Amino acid sequence: MTNLMTLIKNPYTVGRPIFKPENLFGRETILSFIQEQLTSGAKVTLLHGQRRMGMTSFMNNIAEYVRLDEFVFVRLSLEDKYNKSLDKILYDLARNITDELGISRTTINIPTQEDLKVEPQDFVNIFLLQVYQQLKRKNLVLLLDEFDMLWDNSCQEINSFVYFLISIINLQEKLFIILFVGRRESSLEFIQSLFREVGKLPHKELGLLDKSNTIKLVTEIPREATNYRYDPDVIEAIWELSGGHPYYTQLLCYNLFQQARNKDKWNVNYQDFQGVINKSLEEGEPAFVSPLEVLSTQQKLILSAVAEAQKRATNSDHIVSPLVILEMYDVKVMENLIEELITAAKHLVDLRFLEEIGEQKFRKIKVPIYKVRIELFRLWLLKQHPLERQRDLINELFPKKSSLQRIWDMAFSNE
Repeated sequence: MTNLMTLIKNPYTVGRPIFKPENLFGRETILSFIQEQLTSGAKVTLLHGQRRMGMTSFMNNIAEYVRLDEFVFVRLSLEDKYNKSLDKILYDLARNITDELGISRTTINIPTQEDLKVEPQDFVNIFLLQVYQQLKRKNLVLLLDEFDMLWDNSCQEINSFVYFLISIINLQEKLFIILFVGRRESSLEFIQSLFREVGKLPHKELGLLDKSNTIKLVTEIPREATNYRYDPDVIEAIWELSGGHPYYTQLLCYNLFQQARNKDKWNVNYQDFQGVINKSLEEGEPAFVSPLEVLSTQQKLILSAVAEAQKRATNSDHIVSPLVILEMYDVKVMENLIEELITAAKHLVDLRFLEEIGEQKFRKIKVPIYKVRIELFRLWLLKQHPLERQRDLINELFPKKSSLQRIWDMAFSNE
């Protein structure tokens, strides 16, 4: 006889946005922030966070969470819009607005793409005017996902949709915008400079979950699988490995549930947990790779050096600076390079990849010591990007010690 538990769909979500509000946890502070900004009249609000932090899932559920009768919300992803023309983006946005607000296209005139190409202001003067009439006293809030995909890495080539938004936002009393951005280098400062005529943009980070909400995510999502249980040490291990990262937590739990279902073994112990770590590292590859896209090659090497420093340490008190690790790979760490590497590492701290945990003496000066903030990510770095496999890149990027310097360092390494 088939066990009905084996027929239950895996309740955890990996690789796609979440559309069930009850499966989102720990975002109450962000929701309060959004409500406060909208009710105070902030025309543009900025939410930022690393990729795979649940930004799109959060955006998809704002309308369910933010209970403000005078506001309605419409989503548009800009991920693939960098090379799109202004008329194409405006036409897509107009269709999104009518569809998400449930406005029949027979009752509203959407300018054609050709019309918008000739006169982009038709989007405001013809289309939005009709939308406002349909909404009566309500305001329209545009939720623009992946907003920082509208310009290149040098911040020089900017899609004209950005300038269009800036030109209309202060003139449209009933229009508000919430921008969702990944953590590209200098994105926040650059966006603030773009919207300087609007004023300083209120902003908030969509970051890691705290321990309490991580535990809720782990234990409350499989609510329909009534016989599914985690041993307490498994819940603690999930927290320690995922560090409150919502995607990594879901990834581990997804594989644990799948393993339990395959084995028809519904009480998950620590041995079961250990059995899904390697699988999670393999299946989570896109989620580990995508945050690295904002980093330079030098910053990626520093990440790998910090991961190796933690691996070499017997405990957290023995972790050394990444500068020490790079020296072990024959990098000639001169005074100017020390400053450059510390600046790069500080940027990794700002982007929440690293955490500064102390300092040590190096070449007669004190330099910071770091650890990788999320343990599962550190394990992936060691597996996929160990420094040992990047020697050619290290030699290409950094000055190399002379043979004499290597001998000298070995002779005095204990001093």
